[in-house]
Amino acid sequence: MGEQVVIRPARAEDAECCGEIAVQAWRPIFHAWREILGDSVWKRVYGDWELQKRSSVVCQLRDHTHLAAVSEREGEIVGFLTWRLDHDRQIGQISNNAVDPGCQGHGVGTAQIEWALDYFRSEGMRAARVLTGGDPGHAPARAMYEKAGFARALPCVEYFLEL
Repeated sequence: MGEQVVIRPARAEDAECCGEIAVQAWRPIFHAWREILGDSVWKRVYGDWELQKRSSVVCQLRDHTHLAAVSEREGEIVGFLTWRLDHDRQIGQISNNAVDPGCQGHGVGTAQIEWALDYFRSEGMRAARVLTGGDPGHAPARAMYEKAGFARALPCVEYFLEL
């Protein structure tokens, strides 16, 4: 995997490919959540996660290309990221980002995050924010964010109760 990664602004025609990458990349996370939550609660809360995640990513990339970028290796899309900018508070927030599972562990995700941080700086942002899970399924994401320089974290707990 020594080929150069090129990160470029997203185009509407990238949306479907990125939706599929999102589903493939998030699959281990949702499987881990199923183990944690149990089948009944998981099915109620996340049973349609593939449809929801794909739809969210496709809509974001199709309708808001100015807030998205894709990573290419040899002309093939291997990852993407989306963001929001709060110009009033000068905060850039990374939202969805993923790397094709076959390309993970080769620096693509870190390159995407570093690209976003440079973009945030160029837009006058003074802080960057990203939300991720504290569960085992998100361990690779946390490692990537830490590698890119994120060091301050607030713990968050999300509870579920079967009724």
